[in-house]
Amino acid sequence: MSGGAVEVELRLPGWARSASVRRHGLAVTAALLLLAGLTFKGWLLSRSYFAEDDIVFIGRAVAEPFGWDHLLRVHIGHLMPGSLALVRVMTAISPYGWTLVSAVILALCAAAALALYRLLRLLCGARPLILVPLAFFLFAPANFQAGTWFAAALNILPLQVAMLMAMCSQVLLIRTGGLRHALAGVAWTCAGLLFFEKALLIPPVLLFLTVLLSAREHGVIGAARRHLGLWAAHLAVGGVYLLGYVLAAGRAGGQGFALPDFYTAADYAGTFFGGTVPTLLVGGPLSWGGETTAGPLVAHRPVEVAVAWLVLAAVVAGTCRGRPAAVPAWSLAAGYLLVADGLLIMIVRTGPWSASESRYIADAMPVLAVCLALVLMPWRDLPPGTGPSPRGPSPRAGPPPGEALPGAGAPPRDPPPAGGSARAVSLSVLPAVCAYVALALVSASGFARGLPGEANRAYFAAARADLAALGPETGVYPALLPDRLMFPWQAMEDRLTSRALSPLARGALRERISRPGAAHRAVTFDDRGHLVPATVFGGYVAAPAGSCLPLRGGTAVADLPEARAGNIVRVDYRVSRDTPVTVLRDGRRSEVLLRAGRDRVYFPAEIARGPVRISVPGGSACLRAVVLGAAVPERPAGGAARAPAVPPRAAGGGPAGAVSAGAG
Repeated sequence: MSGGAVEVELRLPGWARSASVRRHGLAVTAALLLLAGLTFKGWLLSRSYFAEDDIVFIGRAVAEPFGWDHLLRVHIGHLMPGSLALVRVMTAISPYGWTLVSAVILALCAAAALALYRLLRLLCGARPLILVPLAFFLFAPANFQAGTWFAAALNILPLQVAMLMAMCSQVLLIRTGGLRHALAGVAWTCAGLLFFEKALLIPPVLLFLTVLLSAREHGVIGAARRHLGLWAAHLAVGGVYLLGYVLAAGRAGGQGFALPDFYTAADYAGTFFGGTVPTLLVGGPLSWGGETTAGPLVAHRPVEVAVAWLVLAAVVAGTCRGRPAAVPAWSLAAGYLLVADGLLIMIVRTGPWSASESRYIADAMPVLAVCLALVLMPWRDLPPGTGPSPRGPSPRAGPPPGEALPGAGAPPRDPPPAGGSARAVSLSVLPAVCAYVALALVSASGFARGLPGEANRAYFAAARADLAALGPETGVYPALLPDRLMFPWQAMEDRLTSRALSPLARGALRERISRPGAAHRAVTFDDRGHLVPATVFGGYVAAPAGSCLPLRGGTAVADLPEARAGNIVRVDYRVSRDTPVTVLRDGRRSEVLLRAGRDRVYFPAEIARGPVRISVPGGSACLRAVVLGAAVPERPAGGAARAPAVPPRAAGGGPAGAVSAGAG
């Protein structure tokens, strides 16, 4: 029995054989596929909302002045001035506007898909089979989180666009030797570096792609040496960027990374390569694992992992047997996954669930799609006489005027089937693509159930509505965001509602939220995003019932714990007329008015230590209590009174025995 490939000829109907369909059919089909992919991504976006680093970036865009200090801040290992500038612009247009964010993400997804389509046409010509890697890219589960979490999209999607466009420029450089294509490739690398430091990997990808495409004519060494000036330019760009990165990471406010120990790294590698990578590459997982603030993790079910490995092994072995040229293409794909998404991520991201996050191979999808195309189809060799000479590009290296540029719509080197009325299609490709897309859609339904859209959208809608109805004399004091919105590992100032929710307001109201002053009525945000009456949970000094705190030289001294970010002070008092008092702590002085007809006042606490001293002119006020700590809802959502169980460090409320001083 023959072991050769089984092929079948499919006779197309008459309308499909028309010149118009043959001329534009592939482009129309690709456009429909792109539209389907964008619709699919839009559906996922409708299930998501702002979370985690999204809130950090938007809060900082409002709180910090625009400048190099803001743009060059390293955030958890990321130097991304382009991303932060984009956040700044979008926040100015529509703060916490998910519609605008969704439009930008879809536009970037479309740009990446169109760049891939152009690259596939340059490499393989107008073949229907180029729709296979395009579908693989559009529906890849590895892109789910990168397309639904704004913070991840800010890094990964611009990198995908830059990498694909740089590869387009490199293919054109190989074909024509035009200097402008070399410069375009360097420019796309620089553009990628504005958004993600992983763009440093674009030059190595271009180098290996060049060797892969040109080694047959010039050998491995010769292929690499033909563009030494280009590699030197890329090396210079990378060196300048790394120097800037090191300087930025050493600045105050920057967050770098720490190297993991051996056992942590080994555990990460086993989970990532053993389960996450193969499961995602075959269209899974069918069901997802634990949920984070920005979406669910990849589930590592033994059956799914085993099947994924079997499928990958069969695909690689089958294609390498049928096309020996597939070996270097798969080697490029495996090398990128190992170095870029294995070793590098292992060094900088070894948290408890990082190895199960799908976004960590999203940057590899352009490379994998291109390698899949090179495996499935013969790519266009450099036509004789069109390449540059060893001394440099010839003025006549390009096509004659009026002729198509090789790689830009010209027919592939191996001629298509005669007559055009029949196409030889491998029996395995179409079912495999359909199975992959079907699995991806099932996987997407499970991923969508773990997205934070509904709960987070309700929180921000409640906060926006309550702020719009806020009275002019009420003080809005900061609370901590719920953990479902932002994990406690973020900086304290980013987790406070004074920064995170101030973008929801404008003008004077935004100032009242971000920098609250003294007020005689206090509200704060509860876990649902509503403004509710606030009490202070922390340390306090109180006089016996019916009496006043003693005054020494007209000053009451309250020895209270160190104030932390977001803490406030509440003073209970009794006065017969409006009385200004002076509050002094750690050399910092502020004036507060005790109004007649009221019995308490709230004001922000400076981050300082030492006793709180309140000077009362002429002893004309009776101070009953002084409380310093965190603003917390007076009552929980259920309506019952509570003693808030806020950790002392998070609340800034002093020793573990500190209690909440009720609002009365």
